[in-house]
Amino acid sequence: MLQRNAVHARTLASMTPVETIARPIARAIKIYRSVARHDLDMQARRGLARHIKRLADEGVQDPNRLTVHGLSYLRALERREH
Repeated sequence: MLQRNAVHARTLASMTPVETIARPIARAIKIYRSVARHDLDMQARRGLARHIKRLADEGVQDPNRLTVHGLSYLRALERREH
């Protein structure tokens, strides 16, 4: 039991705090909406959040870089749809 708790504690410690990714997600959505002149559907928002979270979990912590990566993700998503 003790070993399982230690593994769980390490997993929680390695998770990215929501505060780290919330602002880059919001900024990417705001910038994208103003440039593309349309809103994002829920699926695109979820994909963006997963993408930015994955990058943060891999060690990217700079909010500006996360925002730029998010915008690149949204642009690529738009290209695939058209």
